[in-house]
Amino acid sequence: MNLTIETEQEAAAAILFSCVMYKQKSLLQSQVDQLSRIVVLCSRFKGTDLNDLTIKAISLQAEKDTKTILEQSAPLIAEDFRETIFAMLCEVITFRGHIDEKESEVLGMAAMYLAIPVERMRILLTAFLIRNKWNVEIIDELNG
Repeated sequence: MNLTIETEQEAAAAILFSCVMYKQKSLLQSQVDQLSRIVVLCSRFKGTDLNDLTIKAISLQAEKDTKTILEQSAPLIAEDFRETIFAMLCEVITFRGHIDEKESEVLGMAAMYLAIPVERMRILLTAFLIRNKWNVEIIDELNG
């Protein structure tokens, strides 16, 4: 499989999966479901084979670190889609209603590479933390 990121859709999927998997190399089933729903409902992915995107994104995560994936992927994301990608990240990463140091680090790194201003990043992150504060915790894990 060609692991070169060539399209905005591949870049977006790579960013989403690499950032969500930054803390650990596995995903909770609820995170897989949430990522799938996010991608399916986003018109930017219309007409794209979502299975291929997912396989490529997970393969990239196994080969490269998150920083490298962000460096290579962020330039392929159109300016008008960058905040959306960051909001998608916030939605999945804040699913417990709080974030730890690693999650804060990866969100900061993503915001930097996506050129999200610090104040805008804080607003988006705060909104999702408030939204997800009372979510039920899911324990099952999908190993990657």
